[in-house]
Amino acid sequence: MQLSNGNEKRQPIQRRAYGILRWFKVHRDYRASLPPIISRFTGYRAPEAEPPYEPLPFPPFTWLTKIPLRLEVWILGWIGAFGGILLIEAIMSTSTAFRDVYHTPTIITSFGASAVLLFGVIESPVAQPRNFVLGHFISALVGTAITRLWVLNGSYQGWLDNTEFHPSTFINGGLSMATSLLAMLITGTAHPPAGATGLNAAVQTQVVTLSWRYLPTILASSLIMLGWALIINNLGRRRYPLYWWAPGATFVCIEENPELQKAEEGEVEREEMEEGELERESTAASERLSEDSREAGERSRRLSSRVLDPERIQTGPSSLQSAIDSFPGEFSNRRLSSSRERCQSD
Repeated sequence: MQLSNGNEKRQPIQRRAYGILRWFKVHRDYRASLPPIISRFTGYRAPEAEPPYEPLPFPPFTWLTKIPLRLEVWILGWIGAFGGILLIEAIMSTSTAFRDVYHTPTIITSFGASAVLLFGVIESPVAQPRNFVLGHFISALVGTAITRLWVLNGSYQGWLDNTEFHPSTFINGGLSMATSLLAMLITGTAHPPAGATGLNAAVQTQVVTLSWRYLPTILASSLIMLGWALIINNLGRRRYPLYWWAPGATFVCIEENPELQKAEEGEVEREEMEEGELERESTAASERLSEDSREAGERSRRLSSRVLDPERIQTGPSSLQSAIDSFPGEFSNRRLSSSRERCQSD
């Protein structure tokens, strides 16, 4: 009873929270109002469309329908990975703030693993924008924050350069990566390559030197690769992303049909009545079973009370005859005749 009361108290709170969240939702997906040539690059497809989708309606993309889908994935996957890595390297190496002010490396190596997901297995949940961008950023934030504590020891940089062996570098690497994983799991932004992002913040000398400038570097690299993935993955018969934040209509308020809602409520009531009938039937069956077991126990006790006592049976015919007369139901006629014959022979 206490549990049900607690659930009843929580239900109004949940309804109130859902009511507040509805204010932040739009009433329809505005991507449907955009021209199809633009909305497709946001991952939008018509609700009635089914994969594999139609490519861009002009050559050379219309020619993709003449080749197997697997071959299309190979071709566009190679082009996507090549272009994504090339764009990041070009921007980080040219005369920009990343090179002249931040002195960032040409590329953070963990984005090589991300390219496999964003261009090879784009349907994977860990390849969607939320996991990709936030996974890298959270891991970079956690790894940098932990490493800054170790850098307070002025000798850490020397230990990192292997000029002097010290266990601090190994402890920091494991601690940064494991804590990054924990943060991604808590926030629901798990992205496997992002584990290397948190690890680089602890063990890569050039990244440790970046300090907090590592965060904008990671964020810019993520957005560059994501923008390229939105283009290359929507040229053909595939679709990216499948969702931006979570599966389903996260930011769109689905219109409720009153008739459908009433029908669902009636269905729930009918199911509850059926469950009640099943419970009553099971209770009656268990009661009948218990009564049958009690009757069987009484019959067994009556039979056991009529069992012969071996001490009362003697070998003489008169004793055997008296025992048989005392318990007529325990012996058949055939057994009675055989017993008399054995007694007479004795």
